[in-house]
Amino acid sequence: MLVNHKVKILIFISFIQLYCSCSKKDAIPPDLYVQSPLSNESFQLPCDITVSGYVIDNEKVDRVEIDLVSENSATIVQGFDIDADSLYFEYDLSLIIEDRLLLSGNYFINIKAYDEFENLTSKYISIYLNEIPKTLESLIYITSNSNHTFIYQQDSLGNFQLVKQLPGNHILSMGNSRSQHLFVGSDQNGEFFDLNNFNQLWNVQVASSNYPLFIDVSKSGNGDESHLVLGDGRIVSYNKNGNIINSIYSNPQELFGKFTIQNNIVLVESFSSFLERDLAVYFRQSGIEKQRVEINGEIVKIVPVLNNEYAIFSKFLNVSKISIYYENSNQLYTDLELPNSIIYDAIFINDYLIFSSSNGLYKYDFNLNILNQISPNIKASKIIPNEMGSFIYLTVGTELWTYSENGNLSLLSDYGDSIRNFIPVYNK
Repeated sequence: MLVNHKVKILIFISFIQLYCSCSKKDAIPPDLYVQSPLSNESFQLPCDITVSGYVIDNEKVDRVEIDLVSENSATIVQGFDIDADSLYFEYDLSLIIEDRLLLSGNYFINIKAYDEFENLTSKYISIYLNEIPKTLESLIYITSNSNHTFIYQQDSLGNFQLVKQLPGNHILSMGNSRSQHLFVGSDQNGEFFDLNNFNQLWNVQVASSNYPLFIDVSKSGNGDESHLVLGDGRIVSYNKNGNIINSIYSNPQELFGKFTIQNNIVLVESFSSFLERDLAVYFRQSGIEKQRVEINGEIVKIVPVLNNEYAIFSKFLNVSKISIYYENSNQLYTDLELPNSIIYDAIFINDYLIFSSSNGLYKYDFNLNILNQISPNIKASKIIPNEMGSFIYLTVGTELWTYSENGNLSLLSDYGDSIRNFIPVYNK
């Protein structure tokens, strides 16, 4: 009996030891080795980066995860999650990076190795990515007649084709190369289109009024958002997916005119009648009015020139004015008065204001208050910035001109029909 009792005790102890050995957790992480890419290696987008190496574990490698992350650890490319089931595991794969909007800079390939007990070893391999160069993809010409709007595209080979015909007379339009969107607003409706195939993306809903449906349009500095001033007294902002992400409403009995958005500030003309007009400043996110100042005449263009300083182009009867508005002090000072002149458009470039009027094209140094006439014959309805060169585009009736920073005017083409808008389209 004593022997049987000892046997039972030994068997019990053996079971306890076996249980303890089975339940004992491995705390040793895998050994991770990276053979490719090399640290600080440089790549030109688009690219195919080979990521290779091997993992060793004392028990068993469970999986390997590979991602591309930015310097602030944001995931840029969700890469691979590779299953493994051995003490030794080799990985060799291609990480394809072809994002046209990715900027040049330092990035990291993050490689993580796990064993079956979730022990982790992680390595960050620093690489430098050179962004895809900006290129001019096509040119968009917009014309309008007989209660229709026509969109023509000129490709890189110089071939023209009509890509869209819309009902209604053209009011305004804008291209956004970053999101690859085109907005066209007429006196009947407003629509966003895909610049790649010109399929409709979404409509803009506007309440009917006695005022034009669309007043002004712009895009954010990085091109992620499109902003519209609507004739029903709203400023709406759309993201690239067509969602309204912000709205500002005018005061009762008032409507909005021309505007500009800088950071979290919106400057916009607010009026209740032909004579009662103010320049109003709103906080963009909240839509709360910050301040306003009275103006004399209708605003044609608001052009940011310096931090918290804006050039205000306005007209009253046959007199145009250029004023400087100081947001910090909420003061508006007339800088230049132009009798018998109507200003059409303006742009700030190379520390000068370039503006077109019924008297021609001008260059104005507002710091020295010096006005020079570039040409009395170029009366451009629109001035279009060029994102790739040191010149601007000018639409003059049926003609398209360029003006370079060295003062040269050149006729680019005569389209044969009045150009309502001209839009260069880039790959980003």
